[in-house]
Amino acid sequence: MDLPDALALAHRLMDQHGLTQAGWTVGFDRARTRAGVASSSRRWIGLSTELTRLNDADRVRDTILHEIAHALVGTHHGHDATWRATALAIGGSGSRHTDEGTVQPESPWRGVCPAGHEIRRFRTPRGPSSCRRCSPTFDLAALIAWTHHGVPTAPLPATPAAPTASRRRRTARTRTRRPAPTTRPDLVAGTTVVVTSPGRYHGVTGTVEKVARTRYHVRTSAGLLTVPFALARPAR
Repeated sequence: MDLPDALALAHRLMDQHGLTQAGWTVGFDRARTRAGVASSSRRWIGLSTELTRLNDADRVRDTILHEIAHALVGTHHGHDATWRATALAIGGSGSRHTDEGTVQPESPWRGVCPAGHEIRRFRTPRGPSSCRRCSPTFDLAALIAWTHHGVPTAPLPATPAAPTASRRRRTARTRTRRPAPTTRPDLVAGTTVVVTSPGRYHGVTGTVEKVARTRYHVRTSAGLLTVPFALARPAR
């Protein structure tokens, strides 16, 4: 579906169900593994640019209604019975996952476990992993074998023994601390940058307002963000 048509459809449906009047907005993001998202804190519905282009109007309409239902009942409901009843009442399919039957972009990485469950990735796997559908914890018997663009990759090294609970806590604390940069950043106030951190702000563009000791203060449409130097790059 063409993006301008999808945006117009989203605005009509949001008007129809009172979201525009309640201050909700809609836009596109760079997601490639999910078709849509609803954020109650931002009063914002996001549609995947790539998946919107790949799918027809009926599929895009159902994605929009899926997210509108989340907005109406509150995202804390998840995909429970309250959400499903609302989705059906406003004309949606009530499908828990909007990507069921949705045309997906081709991902370079494909993993398959011994039971045949498939996992797709757009980024290089960081290490060996096992299938979560086969085992909730790491299990060599459910180890995932990866191919990259259809070519099998060399097996990744086996993981060491599981760390103790105290070691996991120390590791978690260590991961939350980012070391201060050893050199000053190249960017200055007024530079337009793209946020590269994973999560809700990935791909957001903004302008550097201030260069602090370890991070930039970036003014974006989502508000003022503090972004570590390593997680911002100049916009092209």
